[in-house]
Amino acid sequence: MEFSFDVDALLPERITVLDQHLRPPARRPGTTTPARVDLQQQIMTIVDELGKASAKAQHLPAPITSASRMQSNRHVMYVLKDTSARPAGKGAIIGFLKVGYKKLFVLDDREAHNEVEPLCILDFYIHESLQRHGHGRELFHYMLQKERVEPHQLAIDRPSQKLLKFLNKHYNLETTVPQVNNFVIFEGFFAHQHRPPAPSLRASRHSRSAAIDSTPAAPARKLPPKRAEGDIKPYSSSDREFLKVAVEPPWPLNRAPRRATPPAHPPPRSSSLGNSPERGPLRPFVPEQELLRSLRLCPPHPTARLLLATDPGGSPAQRRRTSSLPRSDESRY
Repeated sequence: MEFSFDVDALLPERITVLDQHLRPPARRPGTTTPARVDLQQQIMTIVDELGKASAKAQHLPAPITSASRMQSNRHVMYVLKDTSARPAGKGAIIGFLKVGYKKLFVLDDREAHNEVEPLCILDFYIHESLQRHGHGRELFHYMLQKERVEPHQLAIDRPSQKLLKFLNKHYNLETTVPQVNNFVIFEGFFAHQHRPPAPSLRASRHSRSAAIDSTPAAPARKLPPKRAEGDIKPYSSSDREFLKVAVEPPWPLNRAPRRATPPAHPPPRSSSLGNSPERGPLRPFVPEQELLRSLRLCPPHPTARLLLATDPGGSPAQRRRTSSLPRSDESRY
């Protein structure tokens, strides 16, 4: 594939590795260095044209490789150039191989789902006029050495029949593991992707010490059985004894007649803590007239007698003089 600019000067090595930055490689000493922006634009032109040619060869509706896709993904592109033929002194591009790591859910031979992140073959193209000349194997082998992977560890995105024959011819990849997506993996893929985890250092030390120490462990101490909880009591019976004592009113309100004999059938008392306590019967109130009569019959207190004797206005003569006045005079005062 030829271009209008000097490809041989732009890509000094036979196989050039391009990442998402699409920066031009280091220039060889003694060559003129054009503007950096122009070099990057030329590289983007090469990537776009290679993507279009690959889509046309695989009969795809749109290119899957472009400069914009390279800049938005962490993919790596291996570009192979022709060093022998120099048409018009500008060089030519033979083909390319694009790879990248992707997180996939794949099925193993037992149809179990596995989450893996292998290196995937995303696009592979060799110009039609230079196929079957060993260029594809040279490019693929260089990629395996650079990425340090084995052919059976790869996942291929929608491979064509030419690519499947290429892998079977050069790397003996024939038996595939059926998948529900567009990726193809070969037998031996899970032998590398899923290894049993090594035991931790702490676990190995614990097992080693348990094997050396043969002293029997002390038996576990048994705790006494827990008692079943009974009914919850609101408060103890000792706190309820004071409620059974009948409180009598003060004198003279407690002068009610008492019963001579107890009743023949007293009401039953319950000793259950859930029942309400029984109170003694209270005596009825004394009538007002009986209360006043009892107060008149009470002898005067000695202190009251002393006050009456010392009070001049309270002498018996003064009381007789006041009581001897006529009714009309008493009403005036």
